[in-house]
Amino acid sequence: MNGKWSSTDSPTGRALRIVVPYMIVAGLWITLSDSMALWLAPDPGAYVTLQTWKGGVFVFVTAFLLYIVTRRQFVRLGASRTKARDLAARLQWMLKSLDDLVFVLDGELHFSDVYCPDAAELLMPPERFMGRRAEDVGLPEEVGHALRRVREERSVQSMEYALDLPHGRRWFSAKLSPMIDDDGVFAGAIAIVRDITALKASEQRFRRLFEDLQNIAVQGYDTERRVVFWNAASEALYGYSRDEVLGNTIDDLIIPPASRDEMRRLHRDWIEHDRPIPAAEFELRNRDGKAVSVFSSHSLLNNEHGEPELYCVDVDLRALKEAQAQLLRAATHDPLTGLPNRLLVRDRVDQALAFAVREQALVALMFIDLDHFKIINDTLGHGVGDRFLQEVSQRLASCLRDSDTVSRQGGDEFLVVLPGLHDRGAVAAVAQKIIEAMQTTFSIGDHALTCSCSIGIALYPEDGGDFDSLLLRADTAMYQAKASGRNAFRFFTAQMNADVHERLAMQNHLRHAIQQGEFELHYQPQIDLVTGHVSGAEALLRWHSAVLGTVPPARFIPLAEESGLIIPIGEWVLREACRQAQQWREQGLGPMVMAVNVSALQFHRSDPVEMVGRILSETGLPAECLELELTESLLVQDGAGATLETLRRLKALGLRIAIDDFGTGYSSLAYLRRFPIDKLKIDRAFVRDIACDPEDAAIVNLIVDLGRILKLKTIAEGVEDPEQLAFLGARGCNEVQGYLFARPMPGADFAAYLDSALKARER
Repeated sequence: MNGKWSSTDSPTGRALRIVVPYMIVAGLWITLSDSMALWLAPDPGAYVTLQTWKGGVFVFVTAFLLYIVTRRQFVRLGASRTKARDLAARLQWMLKSLDDLVFVLDGELHFSDVYCPDAAELLMPPERFMGRRAEDVGLPEEVGHALRRVREERSVQSMEYALDLPHGRRWFSAKLSPMIDDDGVFAGAIAIVRDITALKASEQRFRRLFEDLQNIAVQGYDTERRVVFWNAASEALYGYSRDEVLGNTIDDLIIPPASRDEMRRLHRDWIEHDRPIPAAEFELRNRDGKAVSVFSSHSLLNNEHGEPELYCVDVDLRALKEAQAQLLRAATHDPLTGLPNRLLVRDRVDQALAFAVREQALVALMFIDLDHFKIINDTLGHGVGDRFLQEVSQRLASCLRDSDTVSRQGGDEFLVVLPGLHDRGAVAAVAQKIIEAMQTTFSIGDHALTCSCSIGIALYPEDGGDFDSLLLRADTAMYQAKASGRNAFRFFTAQMNADVHERLAMQNHLRHAIQQGEFELHYQPQIDLVTGHVSGAEALLRWHSAVLGTVPPARFIPLAEESGLIIPIGEWVLREACRQAQQWREQGLGPMVMAVNVSALQFHRSDPVEMVGRILSETGLPAECLELELTESLLVQDGAGATLETLRRLKALGLRIAIDDFGTGYSSLAYLRRFPIDKLKIDRAFVRDIACDPEDAAIVNLIVDLGRILKLKTIAEGVEDPEQLAFLGARGCNEVQGYLFARPMPGADFAAYLDSALKARER
């Protein structure tokens, strides 16, 4: 039955509640009373008399019931009328308290009623627009469009529009709301209209004031940080036109990514907690991504809707900054070469020493003197000599890291500062690189010149704790280099000198190892704790030198990293591991994942995506069978996002990414969520004592839980006893590897291990 008829709250439903019981009772009365009358009065005369009395009783009872029902309905009707009059009176008082115009439109969007506190505000008599549409009385087309949206979408529409009247243009704001009856049918619309001409005039004056400001950029944005105002000076300063920025978030336009969270916090604190943003100097960016220094002050204003808008007034500081930079450069740099002078290099050394104290690192100070430079000056003149010194300064800089400093002290003397070192061998490598670079011919005009150099090296903390003492000892060592025949470097102590020569010899042996194929891969199985089966293998590099014998990885890997030899070595390791994994697959010993360590240097000095793709293609190994193990430091140092982009391209190949020795670096949850990582590898240092050290146990628990939350697998290395295995299994670690299962072994032995494991599984 239709709900409209069956509903007990509808008029029909209420009537049926009266009629239906009456029909039932009346029917029962007639049927039962007739039967009883025949039984009581079998005589026809008596029967007629009894029927007459029965009819009279029926009429009396029904009349009494009708009286009760109708009286009740009239009482309800009177109460409803009283309530309606009260509501109408309240509505009238409410309308009288409004300063706005209120229009009522019917279902066809014709004006049907109006209320206004001042008839003059209507601009025309009611009879001129009653019964007509908005377009027919001279209102703008957008008003009619908005009304039709109210009817079609059943939604509230807000708008502003202007009318050109004989005494000038006037602005109005309108809020249009739909009226829906009980059956869900559109019954009309209510329009509340307010004259905002004065507000618009004030707003225009405000905007013209800031629009016409020269060299002062003004921007306004709403609570969602969307741009609502952008003057011409902002266009010139930041490079975006007004049409490009309106409605876009200011964070995506001029706020550097590193500052966005802080700027949002300041904005939110002002809006929610009334804490104004202090005027200060900010580093923003323009359309080209270049830094823009501004002095910015802020004001919080309310718009015409009462909503807060934040306005920023920015003064361009670039010219001032440039002038300051020029003055500072003139005071701290050599005018001939543009290199830092002694004043600046002293400051750099002081900074490096302070950092070294905190990080327990080394600082090296090199004193470089050109051999026989005086001959060039005396023979070819100071003009050629000056150009030669400029070329030397560029060549020296090309041998150094970005964090290093090369300085000209005067004449043909240079200083080099190497901060943040942890190995003396790295200093010797840089010194050797400089000596070799200087041996290459310099082309100065028509002259082909060569000039060797002598280098003295002093180290902090062994040789001194301040700039002056290090400079004195480096100078002494430089003269020892000259005394030994020039074109050489010397450390301040003989013992250091011997160590450096040993590292250089080791480096030469490493180069020989690459050429002679002295490297070999061993493989250690990785075990799935759920199935107990071999899920993968880690490829580990071994070196058996013809001269040095077996060299531990801890001894030669750091040297390979520092010298850059890790790049060709790493490529060989990856190719050999992929080839071996594919061979095992073809022998039916797979599938499993081959884990290969990748050096950070391979990310910075080569294209790992191209290399991995090429090797996978050459070996035929499916990408899903390869897992690259990276260090945490590689993620943390990804300031420009290059590593993230490289990892995304690697993941697009289909391979897996693992973080090696997790927990020993400085990763944060933000990095783990940002990078496309598949697995966390728990460092053996935490696994070693998990059965007896509560701190190590807590760290392992935390890493496993973190992996579970981020949907990352976890693998523990260095598992050597059943207690460690039981602990990891109980905590939900996914995989393990270690001596408890097998030591790293050559490829042939590992193949036999896999074959034995497969046969045991089949049994």
